[in-house]
Amino acid sequence: MLKAGDFDLMRSLFRMYCRALPLAQFRTRASFGHEGAFFPETLVFWGAYTLGDYGWNREGKHVSDVANGYIRRYWQGGLELTAMMLDYYAYTQDKDFARDTLVPLAAAIVEFYDQHFPRDDRGKILFKPSQALETWHEAVNPLPEIAGLHFVLDGLLSLPPGLASREQRRAWNRLRGELPPLPAKQENGKTILLAAEELLGPVRNQENPELYAIFPYRLYGVGGPDLQVGRLTFQQRKNRTTSCWQQDAIQAAYLGLADVARAYTVQNFSKHHRGSRFPAFWGPNNDWIPDLDHGGVAMTALQAMLLQATNEKVLLFPAWPKEWDVEFRLRAPLNTTVEGVFRRGRLEQFKVTPEARVKYVVKIEPQ
Repeated sequence: MLKAGDFDLMRSLFRMYCRALPLAQFRTRASFGHEGAFFPETLVFWGAYTLGDYGWNREGKHVSDVANGYIRRYWQGGLELTAMMLDYYAYTQDKDFARDTLVPLAAAIVEFYDQHFPRDDRGKILFKPSQALETWHEAVNPLPEIAGLHFVLDGLLSLPPGLASREQRRAWNRLRGELPPLPAKQENGKTILLAAEELLGPVRNQENPELYAIFPYRLYGVGGPDLQVGRLTFQQRKNRTTSCWQQDAIQAAYLGLADVARAYTVQNFSKHHRGSRFPAFWGPNNDWIPDLDHGGVAMTALQAMLLQATNEKVLLFPAWPKEWDVEFRLRAPLNTTVEGVFRRGRLEQFKVTPEARVKYVVKIEPQ
């Protein structure tokens, strides 16, 4: 929706979380005795757990006891939501939205992480007990938490003055300094990201937590520093597939790996459920029919192959196959629209609105 310019449709999601924020804050106090807000991975529209995951029989259990181990400490949704809202503000420059929606939600979510976890002997946050997505239910310093907080805090601290209080900015800056480094290893003199500093227990799912530093938290990618770190990490990923919520296609696009992104995106769009009348009813894949994750991954990957944004720059064709013809009109940060026609290996039409933003568009030769 972001690159398509469907901003009004995105607001309904943000409103849902805003309305659920008081419940999330109350739940945090009741569950853990501190301030802030967390949102479980599986929740209903008013913000409560889905009861099957929370557990129907609560006799003798503390309010913080969650029956389903897959989501027991899976609180990534709050960080992902904040990252999405930061992108929304970057694209629209809507200061009212930033002040009234983004900052209140983000402040409560960040405060949860600040107060929930202890510090180690270096003064760094120790994410323990924690989990690495659904794949490892027990982990120490999982990468998605650390990468997500780095991305979110950098975004919040880059907001214009006046959108957040001085106290909030001081707290965010302090917390950023207390984050541990991304878990990584050295192999033949090269850095490769890891799912967590320490992984405990068996593998439970097929996600690649280490790739969250590429997407949704774009710390490594085309146009950014240390692209090779992201590519080496992607090459060594344990789960190599595309279906449903698996994000390999998107991550390949953000790394500029056109061949991989193309193959996965074609596979996703071609995987139609033959028992359904409508082509977009993919599935069942990992979950159910219609599998909206599957279509969302495919569309997001296709857009990222064509257009990406990093800081003020807009990258055109960062992972686009040169043999694919395309006519496009996509949005970018700072109320920018980029449109054009690429046919038979050349860019036949190209327009940037407003014109002053054209100098920030970097054209990359399709591969």
